[in-house]
Amino acid sequence: MATEAVEKGQVQVLRTALEKASSKLQAVAPKHLKVERVIRILLSAVSRNPKLAECSQESVLNFCMKCSETGLEPIGAGGAWPVPYKNKYTGKYEMQFIPDYRGLVNCAKRAECITDAWAEVVKEKDDFSYALGLDPTLTHTPATGDRGKLINAYCIFVFPDGSKRFVVMDKAEVEGIRKRSKASGDGPWVTDESEMWKKTVTRRAMKPFAGMSTALDAAIEADNDATGIDVDPIAMPVPVPKNVTAEGTVSEPLPADAKKKEKEAPAAAPEQPFDRTVAVAEIKALVDKTKASKCEQSFKLVGLSFMGGEDGKSWEMEATDTQLQELVRMFKVKA
Repeated sequence: MATEAVEKGQVQVLRTALEKASSKLQAVAPKHLKVERVIRILLSAVSRNPKLAECSQESVLNFCMKCSETGLEPIGAGGAWPVPYKNKYTGKYEMQFIPDYRGLVNCAKRAECITDAWAEVVKEKDDFSYALGLDPTLTHTPATGDRGKLINAYCIFVFPDGSKRFVVMDKAEVEGIRKRSKASGDGPWVTDESEMWKKTVTRRAMKPFAGMSTALDAAIEADNDATGIDVDPIAMPVPVPKNVTAEGTVSEPLPADAKKKEKEAPAAAPEQPFDRTVAVAEIKALVDKTKASKCEQSFKLVGLSFMGGEDGKSWEMEATDTQLQELVRMFKVKA
């Protein structure tokens, strides 16, 4: 009962903060999006997920602002997912805005770039072929029963004049993007691999429409930010496999050969000496090439405040070696 009371209190605090900010949220929202409904749906999700309830109030408000900017409602296909991440520098949970791939399609449809779009995955036993050129064609007949492993993903989109085009990605392309994701080894890449393949090819199909609407641009940017986020992910709000406990651990022991491989893994190479002066100079050079909003986000993720000009000396002195190393790596990824 005590836990329930604390959770209700957390929800009420969020409700008060969101209602106070509702006028600002509605000011940037498109006509079809009702902020009151966004708040209601989000609070319902928070009341069911303790990790969401622990997210910082600032990150929750930022999530709702992203909903307003993109016109996407939280929770569900065609909208956006509120995903709790634990910032490994601050130790606090933050609510990350991750658009559902069908949400990207909805943004493009509202911008009147397309009238429809859908994605599918291809497995090794399917009958699949496509051709590009002046007369592009694509055919796909899924196999019955066991279809084998994933080998391709494609997205078909329909222009306002009724013509159709498609984008196809093979396994190497999808895996290349997966490896660049900070959550490549857990979360939806593991529990919902087919959906992530669909999302990956849909993102590529929608990117040519960037600039057609502020909502679509905001959704694409938010999705890019989520892909490169450098914090520890908590489970996505999707069905959990039977062998995963409520705490997120696998209930079944590792196979014997897996344990053996762990023991046989070679020792990591010794790290090179860290030079603060070089790191600070490199960060400054990378900051000059990066948008201010990106700079602020990167500094925030490592627990620092971004300041330029003379005030910039503050972060140089306050940052730990670990924080500086992370900033160098993060800016290189974003550059």
